[in-house]
Amino acid sequence: MKTKICAFTLATLLSTASFTTYAADDATNVKNPRYEASVLVKEAFNKIEKNYTCEDSHISGYYKESVLRAGETISLNEAMVDIEKASYMTSKQDKIIVKQVRKNSKPNQDPFLIKLQGGPNNVLKLDLVKYSLPECDNKKMTELYAFEYDSPVVIDGKVMYVVKFDQIQACEDILYRGKIFIDSKSHAVAKVEFNMNVEERGDAYLSFIKNKPSHMKIAVTDATYIVGYKEYNGKWYYDHSRSDIDFSVRSKKQGINTKYSVTSGIVVTSYNTSPESLKGHIFKSNEILADNIANEDESLIWELYDELMYLAML
Repeated sequence: MKTKICAFTLATLLSTASFTTYAADDATNVKNPRYEASVLVKEAFNKIEKNYTCEDSHISGYYKESVLRAGETISLNEAMVDIEKASYMTSKQDKIIVKQVRKNSKPNQDPFLIKLQGGPNNVLKLDLVKYSLPECDNKKMTELYAFEYDSPVVIDGKVMYVVKFDQIQACEDILYRGKIFIDSKSHAVAKVEFNMNVEERGDAYLSFIKNKPSHMKIAVTDATYIVGYKEYNGKWYYDHSRSDIDFSVRSKKQGINTKYSVTSGIVVTSYNTSPESLKGHIFKSNEILADNIANEDESLIWELYDELMYLAML
């Protein structure tokens, strides 16, 4: 089955659809399971084969990345992409082909040049159902993290159990904290919101910055992530993901004392479950989208996809 979203269809979708909403009042009569939250999390990841597609699928999507300096956008890149989404039951990696690129960047006058290496590959790796949290296999989550229930909520008309998690103790690796939203009926992971525990970790920049000049001091102040899934005909599919990284840069040598924000995200625009192979150049994890040649395309579809991404992340 293949579903395409044309400009007209997407415009109608944006004006009428009910996107992710929280309606706590609708979940007031729902009680959390009697067993421990860690048991529910284990069950959710043990049910991946039942709740998610076990076949490769092809996705069309919209990708956007931006760099802000002191709250002002200095780089903005967008792309329409095709993705070969590998089965959730294999270790096979997802593949991305960049079809069209649109750029809106100011001439670089910043002494600290920022480019996002990997682009859409990075946010696709936020699919925790497939790739798990960094430095942590899903089967070992309960060894590194403590879990507790929060109040149930409603997302897209479905009651969700909410499980909060945080690292059990300090360790060499930088771990995470956040919330896992688990469908109360199927026990599928429907959404994860999480942060890297960068507080009081002077080495956190090593996870993001390459080739740092020795005279610069960089401190990561916040690293926030989100990944969401949608259910269709009893199966759950990857729908969107986003990364927001904030950091400060200081250099007495160059007179810099500035805050930067780097944001990147993908939202799915159509699915195709046919086994056809992707055709074109596979975008590699060491490539930089900003270096690609932009298409001179100023059609309305870019704005519609941008609005779709905004609504998906709510």
